[in-house]
Amino acid sequence: MVDETTSPDRTIETAGQSTERTWTRRRVLGTAGAALATGIAGCLGSGSDDPFESDSPQGAPIDGEGITWDDLGDLEGELIVYSGRTRDQIDPLFAKLEETYPDFSIASDYASNEAQLNSLTEEGDATPADVFYTQSSGALAALKEAGLARDLPTDVVDAVPESKRDPDGQWTGASGRVRAVQFNTETWTRDELPTDIFAYAEDERFAGELSTRPNSGTFRSFIVAMLELEGEARTREWVRALLEDQDVTLYSSGSQQAEAVANGDVSVGLGNQYYAARIIGNRPDAPLDVTFTQDDPGGLFNVSGTAILEDASKPNLAAEFVRHILAVEGQAFFVETNGEYPVVDGVDYDGPLPSLAELEPPTFDLNALGDLEPAIDLLREEGMTV
Repeated sequence: MVDETTSPDRTIETAGQSTERTWTRRRVLGTAGAALATGIAGCLGSGSDDPFESDSPQGAPIDGEGITWDDLGDLEGELIVYSGRTRDQIDPLFAKLEETYPDFSIASDYASNEAQLNSLTEEGDATPADVFYTQSSGALAALKEAGLARDLPTDVVDAVPESKRDPDGQWTGASGRVRAVQFNTETWTRDELPTDIFAYAEDERFAGELSTRPNSGTFRSFIVAMLELEGEARTREWVRALLEDQDVTLYSSGSQQAEAVANGDVSVGLGNQYYAARIIGNRPDAPLDVTFTQDDPGGLFNVSGTAILEDASKPNLAAEFVRHILAVEGQAFFVETNGEYPVVDGVDYDGPLPSLAELEPPTFDLNALGDLEPAIDLLREEGMTV
């Protein structure tokens, strides 16, 4: 058995040091290989019985009208979550759940989507994981394609519009992000900016003014959507024009890119809306705003989301956990902390950016983002890499 605090291969952190929480056993498992992960799972007791007998709601069923945690059943037991989202993006939500439910804890393993999918594939039915939680619908689609996800309960599926989840009900969005045009308000007004993503590669006004982040999974997903909706020739032409005609600045960090737009280093950033929302939320006077293209890949609505593993040892606890993410408190967390959009219609967006009702994203099956290789190959061939 691996010691929970002094493994030579990874650092295991116990979150119970906080005096604000009544009790927690949440640990960060790290990113080691499948064999070590399975060994640690033995120490964590992943083979214990699911505390819930069925995937039926323990309290009220979740719905699209705005159910609260008080309406849902209590969480109890230990859940093992493999996460492709970073710790700062969801650890505070996990801590809040543990504070609310003293008999519940989350053991979280943080790694890239690719690493998590590789581990889940290698572990197979021996996986210790109950839930896969990721910032990319493409990773969820790949999990489904590999036969590693199970059907979600009917109430969970029905709570989220089909455009924000798997139409077959094997994964669901947890929060939304939109491809956006970030702009410096001391240089541009919203009315001056095109609502057509292709105009940014053609309009001479944007030469030397544009930035983007080509190494991110969401940018690659955007390129996949452009390939699907507009074809390879037009997509390649767009990428090439950004590089050769517009002299686009490339960033490796979404936060750095948004800060650069706010600072005036570049005046326009093609990126996710939530990076700008975080800056505006912390600095309302920052000269930064966003606008969106309409009904084209530049306004792609994507989701972070969750799937319950086919071989989860606690699938019913996992289902109740997903209900809590989709409840009012879970959705509000993503808006307030991460600058994201809710995926449940009954939860209003209350943030600094345009509401979802004002957006016009393209109609697109997010399962099509499961294979990013065509986008990666195209960007590499054209030299849009950092």
